[in-house]
Amino acid sequence: MIGNKKHYLIAGSTGLIGKQLLSLLLNDPETGKVTSLVRKPSGITNEKLEEKAINWDTFTDNEFPPNVDATFCCLGTTMANAGSKDAFRKVDFEYVSKLAVFSQRKDIPQFHVVSAAGSNPNSKIFYNKVKGRMEAEIQKLDQLKSIYIYRPSMLLGDRKEFRFGEFAGKVLMKGLSFIIPKSSKAIYDSQVAHAMLHHAEQPKKGSHIVTNAEMLDLSA
Repeated sequence: MIGNKKHYLIAGSTGLIGKQLLSLLLNDPETGKVTSLVRKPSGITNEKLEEKAINWDTFTDNEFPPNVDATFCCLGTTMANAGSKDAFRKVDFEYVSKLAVFSQRKDIPQFHVVSAAGSNPNSKIFYNKVKGRMEAEIQKLDQLKSIYIYRPSMLLGDRKEFRFGEFAGKVLMKGLSFIIPKSSKAIYDSQVAHAMLHHAEQPKKGSHIVTNAEMLDLSA
């Protein structure tokens, strides 16, 4: 808290959901400051925003800012971008878990993280298995007062890179949306971001899974 305004910490603010969430936070009148952990400056200028350039491999909790009300983790990559299973696991498991552990050490009361529909630590699908194990690791951190795990289905939004398979999937899901259940419907990045801010402003104690259907309902 800064005065009577909220101070938020965000990681992954240059990604699909992170960009939307950062915009919401900066435009929220209840926000006093946003500290964004970045690899390099984004070029965004806003009086509420402070960017902190870090190296995730050497990052420590000593680099955390004081008086943070909630941590938002929008970190994530793809197998194609990561280049290997180990590289993917480093970002989507190790870096995310590190951020959660440090948030607990710094007594930050809330931790919000983007996972994925289908996440399961015992899944035969590597992506879902890593996401599931990340969730399990974070849920062990019982000193975090509020943990929110968001499980979106296929994400819609304006990506920098073109992915043909994903594009085809989006077209199909949009065309068949009337018969696809809410648990599996495609969801916009802005809808996930809206759900994250909503729960940060009205947090409940304990660990909570926010499903794709619940996020769609919140933005309806």
